[in-house]
Amino acid sequence: MKLAHLLPVLTAGVLLSGWAALASRYPPVLLPSPHEVLQASISGAPILAEATATTAVASLIGMLIAVGFGLLGAMLFSRSKWLEAALYPYALLLQTVPIVAIAPLLVVWLGYGLPPAVASAAIVSFFPVLTAANLGIRSTPTEQVELFALYRAGFLSTLFHLRLPSALPFLFSGLRTAAGLSVIGAIVGEFVGSNGFPPSLGFVVLRSARSADTATSFAAIFAAAVLALVFFSAVRLLEKLSIGRWHGGE
Repeated sequence: MKLAHLLPVLTAGVLLSGWAALASRYPPVLLPSPHEVLQASISGAPILAEATATTAVASLIGMLIAVGFGLLGAMLFSRSKWLEAALYPYALLLQTVPIVAIAPLLVVWLGYGLPPAVASAAIVSFFPVLTAANLGIRSTPTEQVELFALYRAGFLSTLFHLRLPSALPFLFSGLRTAAGLSVIGAIVGEFVGSNGFPPSLGFVVLRSARSADTATSFAAIFAAAVLALVFFSAVRLLEKLSIGRWHGGE
C-alpha cells in the first residue's frame, strides 16, 4: 500500500482512538463512543438507508437545478457585461444570506416534504457553479476566440464549440464544491421542512437529538458525510472521464 493511501487510514485510527478516549469520560447522551455509534448504525440501518436515499434525491435534484441555472447565468453574462453588472451582485447576495434564515420561508412557500430540501440544496449550490462557469468562459484564450471570429463563427457556435469546452476544468472545480454543499443545503431544508414521510437525514438527526438518542444522530451525520463524499467522488470521476486526458489539473 502506498504511503499516500496509508496516511488517511492511520489518521482515521488516531482520530477514532482519541474520540473513544474522550467519550469514555462523558455519558453517551453527551458524546457516544464509536462503538455505540456503530451499534446505532446497525440497529437503525433500514431507517438510515431510507433517510439517506431521500436526502440523496433532494441533494441531486437541487444540484442539477443549480447547474442548469448556473450555466445559463454564465452564458448570459458572457453575452452581456451590462447584464453581469446588473445581476451578479444579487447572485452574491443570495450566497451570503444564511440558508438557515431562508429555510423557514421555503416551507411557507413550498410546503413540507421534498420541495424545501430541493430548493435549499439548489440555493447553496448555485453560486459556486455560476462563479466557476463564468470564470471559465471568460478565461478562454483570446487567440482562439479571434480564430473563431476570423472564420465568422457566431456567438452560439463560439460558445458551444470553444468557450464551454474550455471552461470545463473551471466548471468541474465548482461542481466539486457544489456536490458537498448540496447535501448540506438539503439537510438544512429537512430540518424545518421534513415531517418524516418519507424519513430524511435531517429529520433523523433532529428526532434523535430531541429524544436524547445522540448515537443515532451521530450515525445520521456520518451518513450525510458519506453521501457528500460519494457525490464528490462521482463528480471527480466524471471529470477524469471527460477532460482527464487533456487537462492535467487536480
